[in-house]
Amino acid sequence: MRIMFYCQHVLGVGHFFRSMEIARALERHQVLFIEGGEPLADFTPPPHVKRVFLPPLMMDGQFTRVHSCGADLEAVKYRRTELLDQSLRNFAPDVLVIELFPFGRKYFTFELMPLLQRIRQENLPTKVVCSLRDILVEKKDQARFEEHVIRTLNACFDLLLIHSDPHVIPLDETFSRVKDIAIPLEYTGFVTRRPGQTLTPQTGLILISGGGSPVGRDLLACAIGAAQTLPDPHLRVRAFASPFLPRQDLACLERLAARDERSVILPFSSQFLDELAAAELSISMAGYNTCMDILSSGIKALVYPFPQNREQRIRAERLQQLGILTVLDSLQRDRLAEHIGLQLRDHKARPGTPAILQNGAANTAQAVEKYFGRS
Repeated sequence: MRIMFYCQHVLGVGHFFRSMEIARALERHQVLFIEGGEPLADFTPPPHVKRVFLPPLMMDGQFTRVHSCGADLEAVKYRRTELLDQSLRNFAPDVLVIELFPFGRKYFTFELMPLLQRIRQENLPTKVVCSLRDILVEKKDQARFEEHVIRTLNACFDLLLIHSDPHVIPLDETFSRVKDIAIPLEYTGFVTRRPGQTLTPQTGLILISGGGSPVGRDLLACAIGAAQTLPDPHLRVRAFASPFLPRQDLACLERLAARDERSVILPFSSQFLDELAAAELSISMAGYNTCMDILSSGIKALVYPFPQNREQRIRAERLQQLGILTVLDSLQRDRLAEHIGLQLRDHKARPGTPAILQNGAANTAQAVEKYFGRS
């Protein structure tokens, strides 16, 4: 099949990596991957995936303003809409997968609704799939939001795939109108990755990550400072900066790390899961991809949920209940240092957890093939 996959990341790169992992699993098909955020440097896609880069649109850390990376905003919106229409016509996909919309990415209605309306109005054979993560952020007018989602989903989509285990986080915890969804709905399990190699964790090695977004800066600074207060000579800190971190913030973190020869700031790594497999402790935000990497690697982990909305806190607290990680309630340096010390002194294996469905990418590919058909 010919599968066109639309993914728009606006702050970090979690949406991009989850979507690309699903695209990777669609290896039996031709995939045209449409990227709407700032491109990630030095990323190589699988051979069967061709990428189309829309002029990038991103958001600030408070999710209050969309910016066009220095270009004229209206011109960027026009060009993006034009490129999407051209991609639909030239590629002629059997299936169009749209990540998150209409459950999120409301701002991008300007380019997505014309695409969906063209498919319906011209009676194109393209089937439309919504690719949705486990938890939705809260809205100011939740009832109005849910009504809009239901209308758009039932009118314009053919399948909803939820990348979660319903026994861990069902959609109806954050979306009350699940019963009104008229199209087929399937849970795929969580989209997780596996390390490329089997490594023995190095005693005292701490990995610190702020995720792919600029908002992880304060966590990086606090965690580096907290680790530096610990006297353990075997302790080593590898802190990974966001690819979108402003230059002045990166310089501040580098100066902080330079105070202690045991710590170092490193550039964002697309091979982060392999780095994680070699460490004893992870300190990070609690985004979907990071939590899934913690789950699949089995590493001890401290996570600080993004405070702007409920999404990361719900996920983190659920995984904490399952014994998978520990949630940090604040970025207080002395308190974090105490947490780090406790984790490094605890040599017990992580307790066994209930079986969690984790084959989300492969199951997504199977669902698309089951519903729409031919290989």
